[in-house]
Amino acid sequence: MRKTMFSESAHTATTRPLDAPIPASGLPNRLMTAFEVAEFVGCHEETVRRAYLRGLLVSQRFGVRGRRFHADDVLDWIRRGAPTRPS
Repeated sequence: MRKTMFSESAHTATTRPLDAPIPASGLPNRLMTAFEVAEFVGCHEETVRRAYLRGLLVSQRFGVRGRRFHADDVLDWIRRGAPTRPS
């Protein structure tokens, strides 16, 4: 059998180094879990889950039971009045 060498393709290339700073908005440039969204917003994880079940927060299916959220959708949810803790 012959070993094949594959060059790094576009879908496996990283867009930024892992130790690079997070963008100015404070959110990572990837899909986030409900826990990460709750930590950023300042609410409970269950609040995030209830928001996407009610249709207030857009989510994507990730696997069988998982959900992931785009940073833009999270920021839009905050602008529309997401329940946040005072800082």
